[in-house]
Amino acid sequence: MNLIKHARSSRFLRHNGIFFFGAAAVGALNYLYYPVMGRLLDTVAFGEVQTLISLFLQITIFLSVMGLVAINVVANYTSTTLRNAVVWEFEKLALCIGIVLLLLSIAFGNEIAQFLHFDSLVPFSLLMLALIATVPLTFRSAYLRGLKKFGLVSLGNIVSACGKLALAVVLVLAGFNTAGAIGGLVAAQLLAFMYVAWWAAKLGLQRPEQSRWLAWPDFRLLAPELRYGLLVLVGSLVITLQYSLDVIVVKHFFDPHTAGLYAGIASVARIIFFATASIAMVLMSLVKVSAPTAQNEKVLVKSLVLTAAVGLPVLVLCVVWPTGTTSLLMGQAYAEVAPILPRLATAIFIVAMLNVFVSYYLALRRFMIAPILGIGALTTYVLMYVHHGSLGDVVNSLLIGSLVMLATIILWIGSKQAKEFVWLKR
Repeated sequence: MNLIKHARSSRFLRHNGIFFFGAAAVGALNYLYYPVMGRLLDTVAFGEVQTLISLFLQITIFLSVMGLVAINVVANYTSTTLRNAVVWEFEKLALCIGIVLLLLSIAFGNEIAQFLHFDSLVPFSLLMLALIATVPLTFRSAYLRGLKKFGLVSLGNIVSACGKLALAVVLVLAGFNTAGAIGGLVAAQLLAFMYVAWWAAKLGLQRPEQSRWLAWPDFRLLAPELRYGLLVLVGSLVITLQYSLDVIVVKHFFDPHTAGLYAGIASVARIIFFATASIAMVLMSLVKVSAPTAQNEKVLVKSLVLTAAVGLPVLVLCVVWPTGTTSLLMGQAYAEVAPILPRLATAIFIVAMLNVFVSYYLALRRFMIAPILGIGALTTYVLMYVHHGSLGDVVNSLLIGSLVMLATIILWIGSKQAKEFVWLKR
């Protein structure tokens, strides 16, 4: 009874519960997209879809960065007018970047397709349209998250996930294959935007009177947040690459069939990251720069424990029953690469824990986290470049790099605690 009473009264557990169950529903729908596409498409086409989704994750890092900055702004700014103005100008800046990326994808489409062994440029153009459609959705969701309206954000994400799955199935069955799978993503983002935009406007997100769409972003207004945005960019880039770069590396260095098989096994391992990602998102909204250190550290510890509680059962299943788990989720065709699942799942679990640490120090605006992350990231990338003779080599590189990154962060935290202890003794 005491545990139930504590759970009901705990703001941390309440916010995490709302967002976790919403994220779990979204995660299940998003994950269902991969087994369904894996069965509707052949392994080569499915490998293309996974590669495009991985590219989408890399390309939208800048958008995730701006969204996280917007969350921090909404959570910490006391002036409603200034808060709305900063969020609005960041959205204009993101749209400008998205349009530039779309033009670059058209200009260099042949080179990109040749590098990744694609036969058509259409999927890349659709991917950039999905990016542009995601811009307004990202900032309205960030606004709601900054206000701690996690239930509304979750419903918007559910609309997006349902739409992506349903529309992609229709388009693939209609014969559009890879383009259909990505086209469903574009349409779903637009549907989710309409829902989230209505709620954001109702809760106070209005375009400032002095702001105009047909004008360059006001960099004077954005300048105080751009340095912080660079820190968030580094953190988000490292974490995103850490759990998704392997698919692109395999797609480049291996034949299409092998790349497709690896995409399937990567989809299974990534369940751990996506199942726990909501915890780091809630942490970003609860940790405040102005709050006492002890209060913020409690949020960090609770988030790490909750991440382990959610991720460990999935990791144990992947380690103990790799072939059965792979066959159940992706189909028998992917079972031949199941032996690497335990190592890959372990690496992704470590990345999920890293995501909590990184989100915590990003929320506190601790710039020292950037070079620390760089050490682990560089280790991963160098190992992948040097050792990619087999799928096992790629996975080992990811695992070692993730362990180095985690160890570096723990050593940094330990050194900080030691310095504080010495200072207190004096």
